[in-house]
Amino acid sequence: MLLRPRKFIYKNIFKRRSIPKVKNQSLLMGSYGLRLVQPLRLTSKHIFRIKLFLKKSSRKYDITVRRIWFNIFPHLPLSKKIKGSRMGKGSGKLVGWFTELPSGICIFEFKNLRTGRASYFAQQIKYRLAAKSEFIKYFHKKSQLPLNPSKQIPYMNFW
Repeated sequence: MLLRPRKFIYKNIFKRRSIPKVKNQSLLMGSYGLRLVQPLRLTSKHIFRIKLFLKKSSRKYDITVRRIWFNIFPHLPLSKKIKGSRMGKGSGKLVGWFTELPSGICIFEFKNLRTGRASYFAQQIKYRLAAKSEFIKYFHKKSQLPLNPSKQIPYMNFW
């Protein structure tokens, strides 16, 4: 079954012309993620196919306890009039569900995956999306120290 909300109040709504902006643009739970650069509308069918791809492909590889978080869900109804109907008489029947994603939101997050594997999954999802997106990593403070030995922090002698 495709994704849809359990309960809903309004089945016919007007499509919003502008997508709201998001404040948080960083990773919340995972180590790697895919962030949108442009706003995007996704249907439940599209989200379901991407979820299916990620679940199948992450199951194939290494045995670590991998985690994938999906930060999107189709909660807005999509209605459509039948073909050949005249104008007026309402907005039509409920066809499916969709979601509006603002730019800067992190769609998917991965944890306990190798960097190469996570970037591969993100690249494959990028091909399936209709908007620009970027692969992001979470950096620990320890890993931000300079790697070049000549640029290390000088040793101070306190004696």
